[in-house]
Amino acid sequence: MNLTITDAAQIFLISKLSKAKTFLLTLNDGSNQFSTAEGCCMIGDRFQIVVVEDKLAPFTIPLESNVFTVYTSEYDKMFLGNQITLDFNQSSHLLVLKNENGILDINVAVRNN
Repeated sequence: MNLTITDAAQIFLISKLSKAKTFLLTLNDGSNQFSTAEGCCMIGDRFQIVVVEDKLAPFTIPLESNVFTVYTSEYDKMFLGNQITLDFNQSSHLLVLKNENGILDINVAVRNN
């Protein structure tokens, strides 16, 4: 799986993540220990970036990225698709996650673990 991080998203993430270069791309739908959301109607609908020092079970699947070291889980992989892009919307100041079929999330959360 490939994750392209646009230049705008890179600048935003570098400002948010400080010196961190490793993160998880995971759902924020109540399905994992990092999720702040609860409720079955959000399954596969909300994503988040979680800063970590290294991969952490079950988030051991690397995503090929042009900038950062990124991991996801087998469960999350079902919702991502193959050609994933993380972009930054200049007008809304939000991270946007897309795949080959369209937009996955227009407001990807960023969390320091």
